[in-house]
Amino acid sequence: MKIVAKPIKTMVIFEYEGNIPIPYKFKLQMDDGSEKLIRIDRCITSYRQKIAGIDTVIYECQSVIDGIEKRYRLKYILADCRWQLYAI
Repeated sequence: MKIVAKPIKTMVIFEYEGNIPIPYKFKLQMDDGSEKLIRIDRCITSYRQKIAGIDTVIYECQSVIDGIEKRYRLKYILADCRWQLYAI
């Protein structure tokens, strides 16, 4: 399964000190219209980046999906408060 820049519904956690959300799990809409819930097993790293002048936070994550361990990237766009799945 290869997905690039697909919008997702994300559940996040906020720490006591800090205003950057930490992703916990997300729903991915499949091609047939169904939704698949994916729990984030590990957030490897996160960093802020400006892309074309737009502030974003990028998370390198890892999950077991359909029995296979996969790495992917989640992007949080600060101005729009929206999430994108970058690759699976």
